[in-house]
Amino acid sequence: MSLPGRIRQVLAADPDATALEFSDRVWTWRYLADAVGQLDAALPAVGPGASVGLLARNRPPHYAALIAVIATGRCVVTLSPLLADRPLAGDIVGLGLHAIVGGADDLARPGIRTAAGGAAVIQLNDDGPAVAVADRGTGAGRYRPGVAIEMLSSGTTGAPKRIPLRYASLEAAYVAAGAERGLAAGETVRLKMRPALIWSPIVHISGMYYAVDCAYTGRPAVLLERFDPERWARAVQRHQLYVAGLNPAAMRMVLDAGIAPERLASLAAVRSGTAATPPELQAAFEERFGIPVLPTYGATEFAGSVASWSLEDHRRYGQSKRGASGRPHPGIELRAVDPETGAIRPPGADGVLEVRADQIAAGHWIRTTDLAAIDEDGFLWIRGRADDAIVRGGFKVHPAKVEAALEAHPSVIEASVVGLPDPRVGAVPAAAVRLAAGVGDRPTPRELAEFARAGLAPYEMSVTIMIVDELPRTPSMKVSRPALRDLLAGEAATDRSGEEKGAG
Repeated sequence: MSLPGRIRQVLAADPDATALEFSDRVWTWRYLADAVGQLDAALPAVGPGASVGLLARNRPPHYAALIAVIATGRCVVTLSPLLADRPLAGDIVGLGLHAIVGGADDLARPGIRTAAGGAAVIQLNDDGPAVAVADRGTGAGRYRPGVAIEMLSSGTTGAPKRIPLRYASLEAAYVAAGAERGLAAGETVRLKMRPALIWSPIVHISGMYYAVDCAYTGRPAVLLERFDPERWARAVQRHQLYVAGLNPAAMRMVLDAGIAPERLASLAAVRSGTAATPPELQAAFEERFGIPVLPTYGATEFAGSVASWSLEDHRRYGQSKRGASGRPHPGIELRAVDPETGAIRPPGADGVLEVRADQIAAGHWIRTTDLAAIDEDGFLWIRGRADDAIVRGGFKVHPAKVEAALEAHPSVIEASVVGLPDPRVGAVPAAAVRLAAGVGDRPTPRELAEFARAGLAPYEMSVTIMIVDELPRTPSMKVSRPALRDLLAGEAATDRSGEEKGAG
């Protein structure tokens, strides 16, 4: 059964049951089903494959519009309302949208309607019907047949790009992760009672994946507009959640917020993704809360995760393999290869990660930009990004190694390293670090440099180390390397000699 067909079955199973909770209010499956009809009425001339740009926020009408587009076989083209006006308008120009959908506040932003051209304008409402027509447009647009979501990547290492996720690939990803398949003749949908907590932005894959998954599996969604450790803990406690998600940045926020462990007593596990989970962070969380942390690995182009830990794996290998990203899901193969020759690396040896999975390109290996190793038990170890390598005078510097050397300092809770252009050697590493709260004698940049020097070659030493309160982040809470590069470039420019900044 197709993904739209399965979702329509879910919407019709028990229309008066709770489907969505937001700010202590609830919405039913009927609310989502009505949005499907409203969208069809707003776009009578364009059906499956039509391009619908969604200014996606974590709010009920936006969630309803997302599900309506998928349920009707159209294509969601994700638009980030978190962008400033001019970049957002520039992003919309040339997309060939049949319609643009958003809240009144976003649709009124300068340049948005002009950038949309002849696209229909569909306004989302917080009260009453979720979807309403503001302007029917010309009906012109570019069809994207078979594509469910044209998804913005996170923009961690550069400008975000759009990756087409096909309906077949998205459904295969859910099946590989253990979700329900389509129903056989005579079967009826059984809605779930325990909800899923969604706080990651639905404009990015981390939030989008679980938003669609809820409609696919019949699970209610508890929606948070943005991550807040107190609200997250309150939702876990109120709904007695069994599993919840925290990426590394959010995990640190929960630890820093002093959440009482008994408030999270219902959790059997916390899943962590979007970035590699530092072993020391995982250990600190597990020690404080007594909850297993189960890291996952995935990417936008894979339509979700392709490897993760199970509770059984955690029981067997939780100590010995802490820092791994888990083992591949059923039907998915992973390998590390030599980046130049393509030769498969032996167990435990580093290489560029390649993935083969039905959900992306059946029968073909897809090369990622991640450096990784696969050990003898099939566990995946992410070492960094192949495209992050800093070439300093012919020597390669891997940011992950420099970050690990800095994070080994007891006062450092997070470090991030990027390359800055240098006219003499091509590029040089620069670092920003966050210190643990309540540190008495705060280390200076020079002291941090001296500490890291023990584990690094001279060419790996950062030319500047900047102590910051917060690292710049993307909406999915990964460190934004472009923003960090801009920040550190300004810092390095003030002290090229590195006398006060810990140059190596």
